[in-house]
Amino acid sequence: MVESKRGRVYFILLLFFYLLAVVLAFNPIKRLLSDPRIDLFYTHIPIVPIITIFLLFGKRKALFSAPAPATLPGILIASAGLTFYLLSRFSDLMDEYSISLAVFSAITFWAGTYLAFYGFKSFKLAIFPIGFLLFAVPLPPSIMNWLVKEIAGSSVHITDIAFSLIRIPFVREGIEIYLPGYILVVGPECAGWRSSIALVMISLLAGHLFIKEFKHKLLLAAVAIPMIIIKNGIRIVVLYLIAYFIDERFMEGGFIHRSVGYGMFIVVLIIMGLLLWQLEKKETRQQSSGQP
Repeated sequence: MVESKRGRVYFILLLFFYLLAVVLAFNPIKRLLSDPRIDLFYTHIPIVPIITIFLLFGKRKALFSAPAPATLPGILIASAGLTFYLLSRFSDLMDEYSISLAVFSAITFWAGTYLAFYGFKSFKLAIFPIGFLLFAVPLPPSIMNWLVKEIAGSSVHITDIAFSLIRIPFVREGIEIYLPGYILVVGPECAGWRSSIALVMISLLAGHLFIKEFKHKLLLAAVAIPMIIIKNGIRIVVLYLIAYFIDERFMEGGFIHRSVGYGMFIVVLIIMGLLLWQLEKKETRQQSSGQP
């Protein structure tokens, strides 16, 4: 993987600074894991570094075999990361931003050390795995609450359309939907944040691994956004129908409640997979015909 003696030294140093970045992020992540909202918003964070390591390992020969240090730019970026960390620990910033800034600082610090040891060419090849680490940065509570509220609110509009199409009478007042035999309150838990962030991550990963043209990668990621909203809206409607015709307790939780969410997620994955397949076929045809 790392052929030259200098390359081995650089790789060992990079691992050392990676571990140092983990140390910088350890306490903030530990605080985050003690947050009672961990199951609702942050379950994806532990897997992000694992995916990044997997992506870097897949390109290890191209990334680590020929280091061409960019010492000064790398040191400047790493220093910026340390500055962010000090700000998160010792400044008078509002507490809700401290964890986000601390984790971001660790990523920035490690990205800077990577650039310092391996240079711009290697850094360009690794830009996606390094950028993917940003999914490990927890959003500040105020931003998270706003985003989840927007997703849930947009999902309500889909429920309006779905109930109208299947001719179920309803009256909506804000996030409350009055239906025969039931009142739906579309709260943050209805935003399906875990499946939503998973869908965005999967679409970006699939585009990176299987698609070459940037516009097609962008299209795949962009389609994920409306699919998230449609998925959430239809899920609410299906849960209402199950609760109304079978047992209203299914609306409150349990296996059936979760299974509807899992089922909708699988359906969306299939649709995204078909789109990915079509984009791959298009690129293959363009390559075989010599089109740009």
